[in-house]
Amino acid sequence: MSLRDRLRNRKNDGVLRAKLSQGGPVRVPCRLRRTSARGWGPWTEAALQLGAVPDGEARWLTDDAVAVGFSSTNPTVDLPFEEVSDVYLRTVRFRTEAFWGMENDIVVVASERGTIEVAVTPGDAEALAARLAELLLPDA
Repeated sequence: MSLRDRLRNRKNDGVLRAKLSQGGPVRVPCRLRRTSARGWGPWTEAALQLGAVPDGEARWLTDDAVAVGFSSTNPTVDLPFEEVSDVYLRTVRFRTEAFWGMENDIVVVASERGTIEVAVTPGDAEALAARLAELLLPDA
């Protein structure tokens, strides 16, 4: 991580967490990868669009359809999370997913049909996981 990135993160430290805890709609820039029939796809630039709690929708969006296992005829992907069975955190394990350092967490959104992993800036993963669980696991 460059010095400029570290300073930029400090300037915005806590802003996303505050927005997530307020319960209103929020857009979350992130890195995302998902499983497909061929296994794990690469990490790609993406965003999550989270609706208001408790009845809002959670969607994931990316401009790189091929990276997330879709055909090149779809220039972008904008889909809801479907049939989610669990939302949890795991620690960063490899340099290739350490976008903001090895001391970070990855949000895992699991379903029977596949898994999506989401990387966000340090300190925001726990708040994001809690918000996704609220929206996607209403009975939990």
